[in-house]
Amino acid sequence: MTTNTDRSRIAIPQFGTKGKLWLGLLAAVMLGGLAAWGYQLTTGLVVTGMRNVFSWGLYIMMFVLFVGLSAGGLIISSAPKFFHSHRYEGFARLGVLVSLACITVAGLLILPDIGRPERLYQFFTSPDFRSPMVWDFGIVLLYGLLNVWYLWLLTRRDLAARGSPLALGVEDTEAGRERDRTLMFWTAAVALPTAVALHSVTGWIFATQIGRGDWFSPLVAPVFIAKALVSGLGLLLVVSVLADRLTNFEVDREELTSLGKILGIFLAFHVVYLLAAERLPHAWADHFEFWAITSSFLIGESAYFWLWTVVGGAVPLAMLAIPRLRKRVAVIFTASALAVFGTMFEGVRLVFTGYEVANIDLPPGISLGGAYSGITTDVWATAGAYTPTLVEVAVTLGIVAFGALIVTLGLKYVPIQRADAQASYVTDGGSEEGR
Repeated sequence: MTTNTDRSRIAIPQFGTKGKLWLGLLAAVMLGGLAAWGYQLTTGLVVTGMRNVFSWGLYIMMFVLFVGLSAGGLIISSAPKFFHSHRYEGFARLGVLVSLACITVAGLLILPDIGRPERLYQFFTSPDFRSPMVWDFGIVLLYGLLNVWYLWLLTRRDLAARGSPLALGVEDTEAGRERDRTLMFWTAAVALPTAVALHSVTGWIFATQIGRGDWFSPLVAPVFIAKALVSGLGLLLVVSVLADRLTNFEVDREELTSLGKILGIFLAFHVVYLLAAERLPHAWADHFEFWAITSSFLIGESAYFWLWTVVGGAVPLAMLAIPRLRKRVAVIFTASALAVFGTMFEGVRLVFTGYEVANIDLPPGISLGGAYSGITTDVWATAGAYTPTLVEVAVTLGIVAFGALIVTLGLKYVPIQRADAQASYVTDGGSEEGR
């Protein structure tokens, strides 16, 4: 049996003063979020900014973001293994860990949004398979379990070599490692379509809303997949650079630069091509003069549009398009962070475009479902308006902090980085050396 622990490296051997302060901060934010959720449960969704006209708010906006972050992270980690490549091996385990944290955050964000989490069991006892929500709930659950399995598969032999109880009795043998290479290949073969299905189904929740014309489009699912690739890879690069600076995790600079180039390609496809494919037909249908078409196509309808397309799209794309710049770690880090930032506001814009115009735009409009002050007719509205409350912000931050805790503890207890070179993969998941 192999007992050499040099095969792997723990990124955080011990928590120092800064590490303990970080854990304390996460614990405080999670407790604050838990207290805010308890207040919401006892008072009702009226403490949020959501009303009948605007029934999806910050929770769903962040749910869409973190589903994309998770799907993109797993795609980046699984694709090289599926295509029998040894490239980006140093990012594979960290990518799955980040994916697991993000899908956990996404799943937990469903709970405060539904208002009555004690009825969650009805997804299992009486599911309505005509509803995309049921399919999305199921695939989120399946995807989370797949992430747990994949991360354990990638690390279990190294955990066994270190004598960790997380190995669950698995022994570290060369024959076992060969079998695991085959399992990694087939797990990647399952993970890739599952990741695509995860964000496609999330997109179809919007795309099947026939009554909301801005969402009812066959391009929504492809846009969601492109968004997942941009945000998932961006977050992986951000976490990798932070782990390299703050822990014992070491980033391969050549692979980091290569992934930065790939992020630029994803940005170009997402922000340039898909944006044109979505907006140009609408602009052409609404106007017949050259300048009218051009202005309708180029000019955004809200600040969220510019935060996405310029701050989170054009700026990082320009940074990564210049070869001399994209070789700098600081540039890759900044461009990646801006890409994630822009993707977040794309999700915000998506929700607002669906709810700003009410389906009944004639007075008195739609009942808000809130309290009546007795002064004006403020229980009716013909247009949607939404501002998240402090309760929503606190609950969301608490859930995000839990995801950050998962990544932190993963860096502490799971051998995230391989210290030795692995054999390349062939079509059946075996190694080239065995051929």
